[in-house]
Order: sequence, then structure tokens, then C-alpha cells
Amino acid sequence: MEQGSELDEVVARLYEAGAGMDDVSWGHALRGVQRVLQAHTVRLLAIDLVQRSLLFYAEAGDAPPEALLDYTRCYHLVDPRLARLLPMAAGRWAHCHEAFDDAFVANDPFYQEFLLPYGGRWSSGIKLMEEGGVAVVFAVTRRPERGPMAGDDLVLCDRLSWHVAKAFRLTERHRPSDDGTGVISAAMNQLGVPVFLLDGDCRIRFSNSSARSLMTAGGALYELDGRLALRQADNDRAFRTLAKSLYGKAGEDRFPASAYLPLTASGHEGVALPERQHVDGIMLSSLLPERTIGAFGESPALLAVAHEQRGMSEPDPAVVASAFGLTRAEARIAIAFALGLSVEQIAERRCKAVSTVRSQVKSMLAKMGCTRQSEVVSRVLSLPFIFLGMRCRRGAALGPSRLPRDAAIHISAVNGSSGRGAAAAQKAPGGSA
Repeated sequence: MEQGSELDEVVARLYEAGAGMDDVSWGHALRGVQRVLQAHTVRLLAIDLVQRSLLFYAEAGDAPPEALLDYTRCYHLVDPRLARLLPMAAGRWAHCHEAFDDAFVANDPFYQEFLLPYGGRWSSGIKLMEEGGVAVVFAVTRRPERGPMAGDDLVLCDRLSWHVAKAFRLTERHRPSDDGTGVISAAMNQLGVPVFLLDGDCRIRFSNSSARSLMTAGGALYELDGRLALRQADNDRAFRTLAKSLYGKAGEDRFPASAYLPLTASGHEGVALPERQHVDGIMLSSLLPERTIGAFGESPALLAVAHEQRGMSEPDPAVVASAFGLTRAEARIAIAFALGLSVEQIAERRCKAVSTVRSQVKSMLAKMGCTRQSEVVSRVLSLPFIFLGMRCRRGAALGPSRLPRDAAIHISAVNGSSGRGAAAAQKAPGGSA
């Protein structure tokens, strides 16, 4: 396909998405923009500047959906690009390389903890319009090896941004109102893990397809009169108590208040289920509109992620990240240390520069409150067995050690950038605290 023809098709998709055609989403249309620009990601968002809330969001690119969750929960608070772009006049481009040099990037938490680990580096953004206190922003991120936007690439990007602005005006005419689940439900639907949005009474505001499948599988979780319920009575009571304690609670620094609730025994009351349907525990995070740019709705919510049993022989990066307030990239480094790998071996496996991995190690150590690699190994391996994704059948953990049926349940609360968990034991059925 010739470039002119390809560009015409990309532009046509933008207007079809803006007009609300059923088979053309904004994500689909932006995928074409990302392709012709050879970008890592492209994003279109509308922000209420007064309420500091996200009114519209669409993206396409190579970043996983977890990146959007991390951004809206934590990292928008320290995004230097947004802070620079929003005060600018509409129609002007802001390029990160013009304001943030390598020394800044090497020490900035947004770049080191979020953008670089998720594969991005160079960013260019433009405020397409600002009307009635609402700013519409179009942003393009490129991989490190691509270099900053310049020359013919910038000319093409500017041309496409003009069409994006016109197409978005069509969207504004018929965009439906918020249904209470926020503007990133599409991203949560892409997650391969079961995710729920709950209120303080555990009523379900949103569940993705993985969560709905889990609830109908006859296992540990199910829907009861509109709320998320746990089939084992003690688990259910502990879950509801934990939800009430976290609902509306703010975490420290930029990280939300979170806690992990492991389920006692199998959590299935003796029902034999396929391995993939076993649930080890549930991670809960408190989402406040003012801390999450309203991305999850206009009222407080709880993000619940079910930790499914997948027969893993090593710690789950998602759980380790949540336990210590780490990014996924930092969690993988902590796990690699626990498996005996060196910084050089980690860098080789991840196709990263050793200096990049060392920067991530520095950030990881600070969050975990550690000074040496051996301390990281100790903290990862000393997590409650349920964190490590080990098989749990008939009340016994199969792995380096076995825990008796009356082993206590541990709830590790994660609050703040230090990631230091506070463990509290609750009485397990038939056992002692």
C-alpha cells in the first residue's frame, strides 16, 4: 500500500471513530496513527482542568493495559510532561527532550518507575483545544532507540493531530455520559486477570470478562445480590471487613492504600476444580477520585484483583509489586534476585543496559527499605506463602515448605512508597491466631 493511500485510510478511520460508527472505536483508529508514526503509544484524552478529572481517554500502542492502571492510580501525580503541557496555549507542541535532559530522566521517578519500564522514552504532546475548562490533549511516545520527534516525523504527526482534533469534535456531540465506572473500563477488559470495581459494601460496579468467568465457575467467588461474595464464610467476613477498612482511605505519597487477603485452605469448601479456577487471594486497592483523576468514576471505589492459582514455581510479579509498592519491572528484578541472578544477567535477559537495571535496582531498594541484594531476597522469600503463587491443596502449601491447616492468614497492607507491609494475623477456621 502506498503511503498516501495508507494515510487516507488512517484519516478516514479517525472520522469514523469520531462519528461513533459501531465497528470503529477510537482505539482502532489510533492504532493506525500509531502504525504510520512508528510510535510506542499514541493517546487522546480530555481533562477537566478545574476538577482535575479525566473525561475521555483512548490509546493505542505497545504498552500493556496495566500501564494505564498504574498511570491513573499513581503516576499521573508525578508526570512532568502533563504539568508542562497543560498550562500551554492550545496548538503548541511540547517535546520532552526540550525540557528534560538525560540527567533529569535518570533521577525522575516518573521516567524511572513508569515510562522506561513500560518501553517508552521520548514524548511529544499538543493541547488540541481548551474550551469551558476542558483541555483535549494528543500525545505520542516513542521508544528509546527511535529518538525524539523531529523533522518529517513531526510534520506528519502535526498533520494527523489536526484531523484528530476535528474528529474529536464529532465525538463530543454524542459521547455518552459516564456510567459510574470511569473512562478506563475498556483497558480493564483487556486485562487477563479478574478485576472488579467495588463500593464499600462490596457491591460490583464493574467486572471484566475474566472476573465474570470466575464468578460463574462455581469456585471461591460469586455474585450475591449484586455484591462480590466469597463462598467460604470466614473468607467472606474477612473480605468485607477489609473492604470497609480500605474504602475511602488515602495512601501515602502517590501510592493507594492497598491490602492483600489470602484465602484460607482452598476456599472452595471441598469442591474439586480445575487448576486454573483456584484462587489464592484478593488484592484490594482504594481508589479516590481526587487521587486518580476521576478515571474510575466520580465516587470512591475499591479495585479488587483476584490472584488465581496457576501452578507457578516462582513469585508472581503482580503480587510482589503490590506487596512492596513496586513497578512490575522492579518486581521482576526483585524476583530475579530471589532466583539468584546478578544485575548483569538480568540486563542481558531483558535486553537492557546494565546502567538502566542499576537505576531500577536503586529505586526498588528505596521502596523496599533495603540496602543490599541479600535483604531483597530475604523480604521476597519471607512473604506469606500465599503470595508466592505456590499450590495450595487440602490446606497444605506445596513448595519449599509445608504449612499446616491451622496456619494463620496474613494480611499485608501496602501504604506509601516505602512499600513496607504491616502484617496482621486473623484466626483461621479451626486454628489459632
